[in-house]
Amino acid sequence: MRSIPGLSAFVMLVSLITFSAQAQTPTLAPPPTPPGPQPPLYTPPDAAPAGKSQTVQIAQGLLKGVVADGVGWFLGIPFAPPPVGDLRWRPPGPPPNWSGARDAGRAGPVCPAQEDCLYLNVLRPAAAHAGQKLPVMVWIHGGAFLGGTSMGGYGGDTDGHEFARKGVIAVSANYRLGFAGYFAHPALDHEGHLHSNYGAMDQIAALKWVKANIARFGGDPDNVTVYGESAGGFGVLLLMVSPEAKGLFNKVIAESSFARARAVPLATAEANGVKQAEAAGVKGDDAAAAAALRALPMTAFPIIRNRPGGFRPYPILDGQIFPTQVMPAFQAGTEAKVPLIIGGNSNEASLTRPTSALLDAMAPEKREAILKVFDPQGTRDKTQVVNDLVTVQGVTEPDRAIVRLHTRNGMPSWTYYFSDVADGLKSVRQYGAAHTEELPFVFISPKTVFGPKDLALAKAVNAYWASFAKTGDPDSAGGVPWPKWSDQESQVEFTADGPKTRTHFLKDERDLAESLAEK
Repeated sequence: MRSIPGLSAFVMLVSLITFSAQAQTPTLAPPPTPPGPQPPLYTPPDAAPAGKSQTVQIAQGLLKGVVADGVGWFLGIPFAPPPVGDLRWRPPGPPPNWSGARDAGRAGPVCPAQEDCLYLNVLRPAAAHAGQKLPVMVWIHGGAFLGGTSMGGYGGDTDGHEFARKGVIAVSANYRLGFAGYFAHPALDHEGHLHSNYGAMDQIAALKWVKANIARFGGDPDNVTVYGESAGGFGVLLLMVSPEAKGLFNKVIAESSFARARAVPLATAEANGVKQAEAAGVKGDDAAAAAALRALPMTAFPIIRNRPGGFRPYPILDGQIFPTQVMPAFQAGTEAKVPLIIGGNSNEASLTRPTSALLDAMAPEKREAILKVFDPQGTRDKTQVVNDLVTVQGVTEPDRAIVRLHTRNGMPSWTYYFSDVADGLKSVRQYGAAHTEELPFVFISPKTVFGPKDLALAKAVNAYWASFAKTGDPDSAGGVPWPKWSDQESQVEFTADGPKTRTHFLKDERDLAESLAEK
């Protein structure tokens, strides 16, 4: 599409709204709560329901889990030693052993509330047994690389018990967050080990644990789907371009993944790390400086979000874990060659909550160019227009770019657009399905905001995801057809009336956003 003259200033303005000042990394953290009614806060469970004991023997020791409602729950399994003391800012070590039966009825501590947080959960069908070779799904949670837990949050339970009821082994893992997970400093980076992206190393360590142990639970280590949302969605795309993750998964689902986001250059991250260290009283880049950094409390590394000069934890282009950015890797055809589902929600702009003031501030010709595509009849609410624009720029168009490239590179790919607003949220969701609000539908839990049509849609979404994990094709679920990406640009929209097959969906809007991204 021909680029539109005079839009460069507008692109920069949207970038400032959609991305933080540091290296244009996406603002994935929830913004301050605005006035007015809000959806109820939700805290996921941190323990298995009451039930009968069940044990599984793995190399580390004996696990004593719980069977309830047709699901075997094994929670709080350590997949690496606690990364504390001298192990802070080091790659995760081998899984620790224990003697006797370890209680696996409660999830482990969460990051970043505690540095000792490297625990994962395994849920399986109650009757599963070793050697059964059931498909495996490994969840990487979101939370802006600052928060979130393996068990859920942001409106959804992500332990995966509904997948277990469908014959899938569901795994969910914590990983280091904040500056415990993403931090660079010359004193640490020159120690001779993998560095900077410790949270991503934890994700890789969890996948290695699955490869080595999941057969004992009845899972197939050669049929692993890694899936994630928001920071976890971008995280699984990063795993697709990481040499260190090669061969650890067989399929990918990326939800609300901001695929045009960019990791922070190592030099930038190290310069920020030096400033933070000096502010905390640590100077130098030798072993003494590294020891002094590890002796500091994590509170010595404050996070200042979303303003110039602020320091914010984010994946780093370290050259080893992440040698290249996501989009260039797909363009070069070096991403993992595995089936892929990618998609997002109809109001991803809920993260930044832009208003019509963005349009009002534009020169008339700029505003008209945007409205020509996003409001051709001139009848739409202008704040809705801005929300749609930011959503398409941040997620909907990048999703199309990724599936185009992955399909060109020989891999089957599917994309979706989630637009249903649950009955219990309609009063607070004027502009569409907000960021994270597909999660209760993917996991069919919790059902607290569902009306009758929402539960039916949740069962359909969950069935597509489970079928993809089992066969590598979501269309095998047997519902509304979900075609692979092709020149017809077919995809599924999850609407208030159920799944719908769409062709050339939001094409004009995506074309405009693509032309802006190419500048």
